[in-house]
Order: sequence, then C-alpha cells, then structure tokens
Amino acid sequence: MEIWDFTPFISPETHNKIKVPDPIDYKENDCILFKKKKEAIQQIKKLKKDTMVILIMHFDYEHYFLFKELSKWNIPYSLIITNAIPIYKNLNKDNNIFKKYLPNNLTNKIKKLNLEKIKKFIFYRSSMSMLMIQYPEFIFTGGYMSLINYKPPIGKKTKIIWGHTLDYDLYLEDLRKSANIKLNEKDYVVFCDEYLPLHPEYIRDNINPPITPEVYYPIMNKLFYKIEKETGLEVIIAAHPRSKYEEHPDYFNGRKVIRGKTMELIRDSEYVLMHGSTAVNFAVLYHKPLLFLNMVNIQQSDWYRTCTVFSSELNKRFINIDSDYEIDWDKELQIDEEAYENYKEKYIKRKNSKNEYFWQIVADEIKTV
Repeated sequence: MEIWDFTPFISPETHNKIKVPDPIDYKENDCILFKKKKEAIQQIKKLKKDTMVILIMHFDYEHYFLFKELSKWNIPYSLIITNAIPIYKNLNKDNNIFKKYLPNNLTNKIKKLNLEKIKKFIFYRSSMSMLMIQYPEFIFTGGYMSLINYKPPIGKKTKIIWGHTLDYDLYLEDLRKSANIKLNEKDYVVFCDEYLPLHPEYIRDNINPPITPEVYYPIMNKLFYKIEKETGLEVIIAAHPRSKYEEHPDYFNGRKVIRGKTMELIRDSEYVLMHGSTAVNFAVLYHKPLLFLNMVNIQQSDWYRTCTVFSSELNKRFINIDSDYEIDWDKELQIDEEAYENYKEKYIKRKNSKNEYFWQIVADEIKTV
C-alpha cells in the first residue's frame, strides 16, 4: 500500500505557507509527495489494472483531472466520505428572480466570468459520461448525511458501505482499553478551541479571520472566569490540532492548554463548551452536555452560521458571549436524548453499521473484489 500526497499542486498555498505541529514522516508511512500534476499523471498511467485507488478528496472540479485519468486507464477507485457536518443553507440566496436577472446585475456577472468559472459551470452540470468518468466501485460513508451533503457519483454497480467517521475509531479504541488515564485530577469543564483568529485556513484561502486575537481572547477569558466563579469548576482548553499556542502570548490567562487530547478531555469533563466543531462527535458519543458559544459582532461570518446549525441540530440555543448574558445552568446542562441519537445517525454512525475500525471495514470489502 502507498499513500500519495498531491497537496503541492492542488493546494500550493497550504503546502508552502502552513506548517503543522505534527508533520507526516513520508518515509516511515510509505507516503509519496507529488510536486507537479504531470508527475502524478505519469504514475497513474503505470498503475496495474487490479489496483484499487482509495480517494479521500471530494468529487469536484478541483480534482477532476484525477477522476478523468483513473477512468482513462480503467483503474478502479473508491471514495471515502465519512466526516459530514451540519451545513448552513441560505434559503434567501438568489430567491428574487427579477433582481437576479436585472441588466446591471447580469452585466456584473458577465464581467466576473473567466475561463475557469465557465469550466466549473459546465463540470457541475454534466453527466459522468460527458465528463468521461467511470463510477466508483465502493463508497465508504459514515452517517446518512454523508451522501446527502457530498452528493458523490453513484452508479448502478457502486456499492455503498456504511461505516462511520474516523473519530469513531478513536472512540472505539478508547472503549476497548482496559483502563483510561485521566488528564486532570479535579472535575473540570473543557473548551474545544478552534484557533479561531489564527487558523491556518485563513492563510490558505487568503482571507481575513472574522475576529482578531485582541478582541476574541479577552471575551473568552471573561466567559471562563464567569463559569469558574459560578460553578467552582476549572476550564481546560482542548487546543485545536493545528494550533501553535506555544508561539503566542498566554492568550488563556494561565489556564491549562492541551493539544492532541481532545477526545480524552471531553470524555472526562463535566460538560463541553464549543462554537461549532467536529469535536461535537465526542460530546455526543460520551453523552456530555454542550454549551454553544457565539458572538453578535460577527453575525455575517460563516463561523457564526456554523455555530447556529450545530446548536440547532442538538436542539440547543447558543449564547452570545459578547453581549449581556446569564447562564441558566439547569437548562443548559440538559441533554435532548432524541437529538443526540439523531445526530449520531446523521453524522457519525448508522445503527446497523459494523462496530469495527474503519480501515478494517474498508479492507474487508476490498478483499471481496
């Protein structure tokens, strides 16, 4: 088995500018780094017909070349689409057909057109046969919203295998341990950090974060102090996996900041604080109460909308922590059992799917080919 990494030419900004705290050891993991698309295409041509290529990227215009080359050389492939999350849908977008097609608006749209946009338009409106792409052999998925959110190409012979999110692997491994070591002796609350003002995605996408560190962290610390004062529990920070807080000032005023242990911190916590993170999977699996935190001053941001859809899925309200607020602890610490079960079914794991490690599920199915 080999792992191929196309990041240098698919997302050069990510490859060149973002330095992660846990980089891949390419030699140890049999991982090959392709710096140019031509190199990748040449290697695809050399693949044997009995090779099964497993893709973790989405079926989209950016990766069209890969699907086309595999199909051109009749190399079978499978898709992995497991980590679906709640998605905000703007129901008011382009609803006004008159406004949409007014002369001035149409003129502006034409001015913004370029060849790439035209190609994308055609791609997303073309059939698989027109695109000269074969359908996948397998689609390995998690909760049932994976198929709905990602809309993968499904042919008559495509076999859909219900697995689970990769987070569930960590949960399953944790359940099978004979004993668990607690990271903190005293009872505590955990905040699932998103590295919000400093996230590397802002560098990759060349956009400004919705809020600055100078504004964000004082608001968070004010909340943490309030919680610690009212409940007597300390707040521990489960640092985002891509965070590098060691390179910054003490943004959390001396509180414990632990990276790489989010699952364990949620497992042993009294309850969980978050904005809208995939770490909600662990809160649902370990049956922990959730408090969703939002901010009025960034209502127009994607981040704000993400928080609203996560809280809505679990039948929770969110707290705007940059305005006047009080926390009704009895109400906030209640769990809607039905909402938690529905979230697991939709986004984590279906009830009847195998309770086995994800890659074992994949291996078992590939062996049947």
